[in-house]
Amino acid sequence: MHKVVEKVAALLKPDHIDVDAMSGEEVHEFFTLSNEMMTAVYQFVLKYNDYINARQDYSGDESLTMLEAHLLTDICDYPDSTVTGLANRWYRSVSATSQTIRRLIQKDLVTRVNSKQDAKVFHLHPTDKGRQVSDAHKRYDILDTIKTLKSLRHSLSQKELVAFFKGLEAFTKLIKKH
Repeated sequence: MHKVVEKVAALLKPDHIDVDAMSGEEVHEFFTLSNEMMTAVYQFVLKYNDYINARQDYSGDESLTMLEAHLLTDICDYPDSTVTGLANRWYRSVSATSQTIRRLIQKDLVTRVNSKQDAKVFHLHPTDKGRQVSDAHKRYDILDTIKTLKSLRHSLSQKELVAFFKGLEAFTKLIKKH
């Protein structure tokens, strides 16, 4: 993969690439290289999507997806959270976030209370059960993150790991622009 990235980087040296002026052979070569490199991203995104949508039993009491657990934790950690605020934080639509919050309410993990300033706004609060599940999720996440980083250290150096996370951040910013 490293050699593919180097080859693609060499093709990007000119400030501007005129794709329309490329020969069929050049298009094929560039596409083959770039597709090989980007397939790693596509496969990661698809596999990670499966991972975050899988239900986990964090507390021995409630089965939640990773997104549900993180939304619950944000509600615990940021008093008076709103669906709109959570949607913005997690790059999700208000509608999708609202559906997730409804599931948390149905599981008696969250309550919603009308804002005293604006009747259209609801503030979200954890229940005692929600706080317990959030705490269990945090403990699970700490261990899981440590295990993940230790596993990655078998194939990546500390410097490469830092570059990986820096790259994810840059990729996220790029996608946000579109």
